[in-house]
Amino acid sequence: MEWLKHPFKSFSMWWTTRKFVKILAEQEMDIFLETLLNAMSLFLFFNKKFRQNIDGFNARYVFKSKDGIIAASADFAGSRMKVSHKALENASVTVVFKDGTALKNFLFAESPDIIGAILDSEVQYTGNLNYLSKFAFMSKRLKLQLTGK
Repeated sequence: MEWLKHPFKSFSMWWTTRKFVKILAEQEMDIFLETLLNAMSLFLFFNKKFRQNIDGFNARYVFKSKDGIIAASADFAGSRMKVSHKALENASVTVVFKDGTALKNFLFAESPDIIGAILDSEVQYTGNLNYLSKFAFMSKRLKLQLTGK
């Protein structure tokens, strides 16, 4: 009974979550990022172990595409995460992706290669590179927690 080890104790919740992640992966890129951030925020709220990733962490992330179609922000403060559908001011790190596919590939890569993505001009950033690594780690961990893959 592997599903009992899952962060959600209910089989139906686990099954619904798996379906949600599959839908998330198939979404249009313009809503992909905001949906991912909202899923992460929800998971942080309900899962104490996952929330340990942001204990004492205060940062503001802004994600956007070069063409401006994709824009969303995540504000981490007080062991909480707030999501915005626009680029916030005073970001700790701003990440600009070449396009939606570059965003998806970077966040869900088996082993995110931040330096490679920067060198290949898939990603540009301003701010703290460690914050970018932290977010990629949390995205990957979220996917593993929800799908088991």
